[in-house]
Amino acid sequence: MSVATYIANIEASRNVIRNKLIELGMAASSDKLDKLATAIEGIVNQGAVNITVQEGDTYTIPAGYHNGNGTVSGVAGGGNYSLQAKSVTPTKKQQSIAPDSGFYGLSGVTVAAIPEAYQDVSSVTATAADVLTGKVFVTATGVVTPGEMVNNGAVDKTLDVTTITYTIPKGYHSGSGKVKLVLETKSVTPTKSEQKITPTSGKVLSQVTVAPIPDEYQDVTAVTAGATDVLSGKKIVDAEGDVITGSMPNNGAVSQTLNMSKYSYTVPAGYHDGTGSVSVEHTSRTCTPTKEVQTITSNPKFLSAVIVQAIPDAYQDVTSVDATAPDVLTGKTIVDAEGNVVEGTMPDNGAQTAILAAGASYTIPAGYHNGSGKITAKDLAGQTGGTAAAAEILSGETAWVGGAKVTGTMANKGAISASIDGLTTTSYTVPVGYHNGSGKVSLTNDIENALAAI
Repeated sequence: MSVATYIANIEASRNVIRNKLIELGMAASSDKLDKLATAIEGIVNQGAVNITVQEGDTYTIPAGYHNGNGTVSGVAGGGNYSLQAKSVTPTKKQQSIAPDSGFYGLSGVTVAAIPEAYQDVSSVTATAADVLTGKVFVTATGVVTPGEMVNNGAVDKTLDVTTITYTIPKGYHSGSGKVKLVLETKSVTPTKSEQKITPTSGKVLSQVTVAPIPDEYQDVTAVTAGATDVLSGKKIVDAEGDVITGSMPNNGAVSQTLNMSKYSYTVPAGYHDGTGSVSVEHTSRTCTPTKEVQTITSNPKFLSAVIVQAIPDAYQDVTSVDATAPDVLTGKTIVDAEGNVVEGTMPDNGAQTAILAAGASYTIPAGYHNGSGKITAKDLAGQTGGTAAAAEILSGETAWVGGAKVTGTMANKGAISASIDGLTTTSYTVPVGYHNGSGKVSLTNDIENALAAI
């Protein structure tokens, strides 16, 4: 039996089950097998239900399966029945209300309101630690519980420089306690010596007024000059606050001339008034480039300029030359990057010719070829051997077989893709010919969809 036949049989059985459940009002026409199974699982087996009802009563038949053996019967004899009405007040325990002796049943039961002493405590979240000690509360479970929160009343504390923090004790505070500071203010005038301003015992400083530094005192922390940095005869206050006298020499105006016999001058240490000068004796010269090194001098003056004429046309820049003797045809010369004349060593092979038999190879010799040589294949028409037929050679390709040129006829199928659904199509015949290996034959999800639709 095929998969499709099995699926068709399952669908038919599902339809029978679904139609019956629709008839019972327990399913819809679009319900699938899993939902139908859930509906069937929910059917209660009531077995045989037996009940006796009094005159005027009704009985609701419970939903589910009944085996047909149950009965519903009434009290025999007919007539009137004496009924009793009762009242009841809610209590902490469950009460069962029944008619008193002499009454057939209850005509009604009146339940009074819950007493005021009872309230809904389901929203209570407080614990003993959340309630002040000496007080009680009822928990969400109805348990009367005493509070455990410590009553600290009013706590007073004074902070100073020795007691700088105070930990507030855990528990209830009346709101009248205080944590305080006793403040005081002080004044001070800067002096040459360090001063430490402290509060009086039991107090903290709320303000210290520091008078300005006296006018005769100035900030000298930025002073870096020493005696040698200050002109001779002048005084300063150094970074240490000491008065020092300068020792820098006063050189006034100094003048000097430099030439080839005296080409440096040491400027003397000290102060210069800016009117002195150092000058240079100089001249200029002209020269033409040569292959030899030239020394251009001018004595006793310095050279202010040397005019070098252009390189003669016979000389060219060869720094980019990278050819060597093997790169140059024999009999020819070049000038290399070093300026040396180099003669070529590359062989002149002229025109090379050769005829190659099947399977043979030819090594082209190193050197220059003039482009008129030929390498030809030996005529294959006279060759024997080979067994391939046209159908075994790819279409559009040729080969020599037994001395004859054969054109292939093998079909090129490339990448062939196909699919089977497993229901109506269970196999696929691969067509004859060449396949490139990337084709695929795949199974569709028709079976999965068919099963999912049941």
